Amino acid sequence: MIISKNSVWVFDLDDTLYKERDYQISGYHSIASLIYRLYQQDVNPIIKQAIEDEKDVLQSICNYINLPLSVKDSLLWQYRNHIPKLTLDDDTNQTLSHIKKNSLAIAILTDGRSVSQRAKISSLGLSHYDLYISEEWGKDKPDDKRFLAIMGKYPSADSFIYVGDNIKKDFITPNKLGWVTIGLNDYGYNINSQNIVALSDSYYPDYWIESLSELINWC
Repeated sequence: MIISKNSVWVFDLDDTLYKERDYQISGYHSIASLIYRLYQQDVNPIIKQAIEDEKDVLQSICNYINLPLSVKDSLLWQYRNHIPKLTLDDDTNQTLSHIKKNSLAIAILTDGRSVSQRAKISSLGLSHYDLYISEEWGKDKPDDKRFLAIMGKYPSADSFIYVGDNIKKDFITPNKLGWVTIGLNDYGYNINSQNIVALSDSYYPDYWIESLSELINWC
């Protein structure tokens, strides 16, 4: 498939442009550093074990150093407000650079808190793109408010393309609006599983890709 250069590409952020588990690791490292500074306790092994056992990481930390569970709220804010250490992989960098040169515009449409999402985006070097973050708009996907805003901004575009990963909410709205939808396959590392049953065809993308680099051949 070849997409016109007069098209707008819109990307999801988490588990599409980077792996959200990398953000989790960055956040837990930040908490471990804070705990060591304040309590002189190394909780890295506790964090690792809690993740392996699929237990509440923050509660496990509180239990280990005998803190009241109310401290979880402070640790959660540390997690959400930390400055993450994230990088785009080479394939994603090259793909975005190619699409930027061969399209009308690129935007990022993501759900999440404004500060947390913008911290991720800044760390990844993506702040120069148009950003549509759910908290700033008062609506999460699959609400159509942000999709329609993008269409309104580029009325002369030949087409709109949405690239995401979350079957539950990423594709149903752009599908209804006539966008081209592209899903990035997960190999078991994503936060949200793609192994979902009992969803109608309207929830699925038009195309699946194994790597973002495949998009270079589309434009």
